[in-house]
Amino acid sequence: MKQAGFLAGLGLVSSYLLALIPMAGWVFAIIGLVLFLVGIYKISEITNEKRIFQLFLIPVILGFIATIITLITMASAIASIMMRSLAGLSASMIVLIVAAVIILIVSLVSYVKAYRLLAEVTKMNIFNTVAKLYKWGAILLIVFGVGAILMLVGVIVATVGFFSMEQKQPVQ
Repeated sequence: MKQAGFLAGLGLVSSYLLALIPMAGWVFAIIGLVLFLVGIYKISEITNEKRIFQLFLIPVILGFIATIITLITMASAIASIMMRSLAGLSASMIVLIVAAVIILIVSLVSYVKAYRLLAEVTKMNIFNTVAKLYKWGAILLIVFGVGAILMLVGVIVATVGFFSMEQKQPVQ
C-alpha cells in the first residue's frame, strides 16, 4: 500500500504544483492525474474496496465533460458576440454556470465520500480531515470566495496522508 500511496501522492503534487509551470503545466497535470488514479486503483485493490476508485473516478470523468461543455459554450458565446446577439451570449453563460455548479456539486460529494471511505478502510483519520476541508472549502467558496484556500489545504493534507501510508498486505 505504501507504493500505491506514493503514486497517489506524487500524482497530487504533479497535478497541483507542477501544473503551474508555464507552457508545460498541462502535461504535468495529465501525468499527475494518471499517477493519482493508478495509485487510487492500487489502494482499492489492496483494500478490496472498489468503491474507492469508483468515487475518485467520478470527478475525473465529470471534469472532462465540464471541459467539453465549456468549449462548446465558449464557441457559442464567440458566435453570439460575432453576431452581436447579447441574448445568445447571456443564454450561453447561464448554461455554462448552471452546468458548472451541478458538476462541481456532484464532484465534491464524490470526493468527500471517497476520502471518508478511504479513511475508514485505511484507518487513517487524516483522510476524514481532507473530506472536511473539501466540504467546508466548497461551502466557503460559494459564500465568501475564500474556500479555495481550504480546498488547497485539503490537497496538501491528502498528499501528506498518501505519502505516510504504511505497507499493508492485500486482502484475500
